[in-house]
Amino acid sequence: MRRVTASMIGMLFCATAGLAAPAPAPVTTEQFVARCKTDAAFCRIQIMAAEALLERSRKACLPARTSKDAMANKVRDVIADVLEEDPDTFGTGPYRPVVEQIITYLWPCEPIS
Repeated sequence: MRRVTASMIGMLFCATAGLAAPAPAPVTTEQFVARCKTDAAFCRIQIMAAEALLERSRKACLPARTSKDAMANKVRDVIADVLEEDPDTFGTGPYRPVVEQIITYLWPCEPIS
């Protein structure tokens, strides 16, 4: 009976391990811009998440008069422009650092001297 139970647990473990999806590969800037054109909600969520982390760490400070939607739209437009201007530099790299750099450049917490 123990053997049957142990083998069934082993089979169940193997079956659930086979169902687990592999972790998604990092999205490149080029893929991010392409997906933003087809899925605005995905784009907005990713940009707002990056902005929230930067705001918590005081690396970016969004003015009170700027809405989160306006911020996300501005970042989406700038990242598309950056990719269009220099696709070789930004196209194959991960999108998150590019988004973070744009946000910290547009809305720094301290004045740029």
